[in-house]
Amino acid sequence: MEKPPNKALDITFAVLRIAAAAVCAFLLYTFIYTISLKQINHGNVIGCMYCGSVLILAIAYPFLKKKKPLRIAAKACGCVLTAFAVYCAVISCFIVSEMTHGEDSALAVSSEGHPQTVIVLGCMVLDGEPSPMLALRIGKAEEYLSAHPDAVCIATGGKGSNEEISEAECIRKCLVRDGIDESRIYVEDKSVDTTENIRFSTEIIEDEGLPKDIVVVSECYHIFRGVRQARLNGLHAAGIYPDPAPVIKTMPSYWLREIFALSRDFFFA
Repeated sequence: MEKPPNKALDITFAVLRIAAAAVCAFLLYTFIYTISLKQINHGNVIGCMYCGSVLILAIAYPFLKKKKPLRIAAKACGCVLTAFAVYCAVISCFIVSEMTHGEDSALAVSSEGHPQTVIVLGCMVLDGEPSPMLALRIGKAEEYLSAHPDAVCIATGGKGSNEEISEAECIRKCLVRDGIDESRIYVEDKSVDTTENIRFSTEIIEDEGLPKDIVVVSECYHIFRGVRQARLNGLHAAGIYPDPAPVIKTMPSYWLREIFALSRDFFFA
């Protein structure tokens, strides 16, 4: 004999299902929007698959629950989808933690009179000019370097097959154009990812005798990984990031991609 329905539980579950569907509908829009800009990565591809699955399950569940085998299968799928969401939330807590105190940490070191090395993490270059995300990073670095004249800078990032110049050279060029003295800027133009950005920058720091108090500049979702890599390389690091408002619609794609990147670093590095 089946148990009588629990109306309060059913209502709670329905509200949660609708809320999850609403959130996933919004995220799906941002993933598709980012793909439409030809910024395709595993964050928005997997994000589309995940959000689509949640929406299908949320819409179909009232029909699936009428048959016991389908109801069991739907609940199992729901558990898997929920577990993935919880995992993403846990990793996001690490990211948000660095976001909330990174700049304060960087400023505290500066206020103590310690010179710093600003590492600008590379990003895509389009027709010899910075992509919107890279332009934001460069603007934040210029702002910090202008406010801290004793700081030096390492511009990082190699040259991709579809780029006219290296990301590091683009950063250097823009900083000089914005008034930063070229003698303060070092170029690391061999790296292909964040790990190499930091490792090769560490080599420059050692070779040139630059300060080991590091300020990592990147997007808000990216600085946790950059700071973590810097600390793994024996550097004292904090992170700063530009205002995310200009790229808010594309951020979910890159945030999810960052979660996968961090997972790879945690479990396979």
